[in-house]
Amino acid sequence: MARVRPERRRPIDLVITAIIVVAVAVLCLIAWIVSPVRATQSTQAASEPPPVVSATAVPERFAARWSAGSDATVAPAVGKALVVTGDRGTVVGRDPRTGDEVWSYSRDLDLCAVDTAWTSSADTVLAVYRNSRGCSEVTALDAATGARRGARTSDADEELRLVSDHGYVVARGPQRLETWGSNLVRGIEYGRVVARVRPEDDPRRQDCRLFSAAISGDRLAVVEHCAGDPGYRLTVLGAVLDDEERVREYGSSLITGDVNGPPPVLIAMSSSGIAVYDGGVNPAEPPSFGDDSGPAIRRFDTDAVAVGTNTVAGDASPPANSVPIESDGVVTYWTGKATVVLDAQSLRPIYQVPGALGPGQVMAGQLLLPSVAGISVRDVATGREVRSIPLQRSSPPDGVVSLKVVGDTVVEQRGRTVEAFGPA
Repeated sequence: MARVRPERRRPIDLVITAIIVVAVAVLCLIAWIVSPVRATQSTQAASEPPPVVSATAVPERFAARWSAGSDATVAPAVGKALVVTGDRGTVVGRDPRTGDEVWSYSRDLDLCAVDTAWTSSADTVLAVYRNSRGCSEVTALDAATGARRGARTSDADEELRLVSDHGYVVARGPQRLETWGSNLVRGIEYGRVVARVRPEDDPRRQDCRLFSAAISGDRLAVVEHCAGDPGYRLTVLGAVLDDEERVREYGSSLITGDVNGPPPVLIAMSSSGIAVYDGGVNPAEPPSFGDDSGPAIRRFDTDAVAVGTNTVAGDASPPANSVPIESDGVVTYWTGKATVVLDAQSLRPIYQVPGALGPGQVMAGQLLLPSVAGISVRDVATGREVRSIPLQRSSPPDGVVSLKVVGDTVVEQRGRTVEAFGPA
């Protein structure tokens, strides 16, 4: 059998081979240098923390346990077992009682927003980072261990606020919003859309500015102002595209007669209605009569049709960091002058607590609200104060104080500071 002679290797062949090898090495090095992975530091928990046990009674006294900076949250972000803080580019899962780091995730980008989502099921932390495309880079982390679950990126505004329920998350900026499922797949995009799914479908309204949003099930509501509209508008959309790949609109109504004052603010949405805080500066549409004037909670059905109004104490515009908190069948919301407590299903206001400093949650069947002295413990059904528990806060309250409950621990967010208080 004849031996096959090897191909003749000329010097130029060796030179070309060397160039290719060097080029591949350089490209690999460049890819590593610019890769987000290189600038990411992740320290995961060795095991899942034990579940938090609900308190059986409200402690007689509380003492300060720990505090941490968290400029990426507007209210305490709480998972099944941990409290999550976000500061600059670092997200940390903390033991509620001690504040110790259980896990951390850090990037060389600034955080736009951090919040927990799907707590009763997937128990996820959403960390939104800012890059050249706005608040565009989203990372999903396991709230218990900090393990990375997924990521997404898309066009986004420079500011972003996250709102969620058990099904979808709404990521809203001033000009556009998106919905995401727990797999981070986008349901819809609305507002400023660069590339539409169906280019032939022109939006019903142009040049809209989005001010607030709420979601329940497969519908979301947004307060917006669009070019040509004399007032602010409430619009109800489907959270996912319809069978024809279009954004479904269930209803849209002008809810003020002009835009001379601040916009109404969406508080909450349920399967039966929508609650909107209206500071009363702009004339209401439809017009209110009798005592229904000034600051009010206005109620609409899930097609954006007005159904009722309840006057409340409040400012013309509530503080920007005032967000609703839901627990045990009630929604609490701070208007700037009082905390209003609403039934979570009907969204009808039950009572209001003047002098409270922000929204709160239920512990052991009693409602805890932040007060100047500390914590006001109230009967959930009537709002009657049962007792007051003094707190020694690390800094005096200034603006809204948002309170959440984790087991027998109370966690407050005041400005950029999260502080926890445990039984004394």
